[in-house]
Amino acid sequence: MKHIIPTVILGLSSSVYATSDAYQQPRLNLSMVQVLSSLANSCQAFVADTEVDHSFEISDHHQSFALSHQWSNGTHTAFISHSETGSDDEGQILAFQVTESMFDPNQDLISGHETMPLEDKIYISEQHPSGIAWLPAPTNSAKDQGYLLVASQYEKTVRFRKFTIDGDKGQVATLTQTDHKIEEITDVWINRHEDDYWLILHDMDNAQGAAYKASVADLFQYGTDNEGEINIRAFSYVNSYTSPSNTGCNKSLGQNAQLVEDSTGNWYIVHAYTDTTCGANMGTNQVKAYPAYFNDDGTFNVATSPTPAASTSVGYSISVTDEGADGATGFRVTNDGRLVVYLGGQYASLDGFDYKTYLKECRSSKY
Repeated sequence: MKHIIPTVILGLSSSVYATSDAYQQPRLNLSMVQVLSSLANSCQAFVADTEVDHSFEISDHHQSFALSHQWSNGTHTAFISHSETGSDDEGQILAFQVTESMFDPNQDLISGHETMPLEDKIYISEQHPSGIAWLPAPTNSAKDQGYLLVASQYEKTVRFRKFTIDGDKGQVATLTQTDHKIEEITDVWINRHEDDYWLILHDMDNAQGAAYKASVADLFQYGTDNEGEINIRAFSYVNSYTSPSNTGCNKSLGQNAQLVEDSTGNWYIVHAYTDTTCGANMGTNQVKAYPAYFNDDGTFNVATSPTPAASTSVGYSISVTDEGADGATGFRVTNDGRLVVYLGGQYASLDGFDYKTYLKECRSSKY
């Protein structure tokens, strides 16, 4: 039995409509081994204009990073999830503008060492928001619209928050996980496989997860007055799975991870962490890939061997404010199939009279 608590009521259609404008994450342009071997060859530093409450406090830190698709005015929105665990504190979702000048649309990459201005600081009841994922709306019906998915770790809830070119439009739905063997939700991954979107909820502390899927047409309500608006009641629970119990630092995969497909048609979970002082953003930034499977029987699972299919390292982090894999970190795939990993500080540091969070974007080879 699925447990979905929608905060909006949207109509469905039983017909099948053309869904070519619905987002399909590109395949990687090379095999996973080739992709990871070149991941550290090209990196670009940049900065987030964060605030004093994002500076060092024990137990409070940046969790993950995600980037929207390009809006029609040439900008993007970047997101950082930030935990605040003190008494009566609330977790934060930070939204930043990525200006046209710092992004190369032809390469689909960050191109300049500039500062992203803070556009919004959104408070949520979960003190420990964890992994985040971005899902663009279909381009024909809602080009300047998309949804940020937020893993609320201890509430065991995924929040769906709508953003447009004009900013945050609020939380539109939640999916609460009350069974299916998940004790926490540290990660949320969403990707399209054939005619379905798969929503994967993962618990990195307990090496387990649950898979949901929805048809593209039903999820975005093609052929109805609400086309382009998400309807999470379209998601149905498919199966639970286990994962390797230790993929580094005695954790399993996430929270800085993503589900991707390489040029050979094989699927992987890629994830990152620092390996010297676990959880503290100090050490070598490790990136590993583990096989994932969409099975013939309609289920999803992840390989359980602790040995990765491919791995690499991307520099070294020397402090909690350095660009590392335990802070504002995440992955995406560019339009031409390059894998990008974002490495970011766990905390803001004082820069003159302002607090900044330092990040860098490292990307695999184009050929």
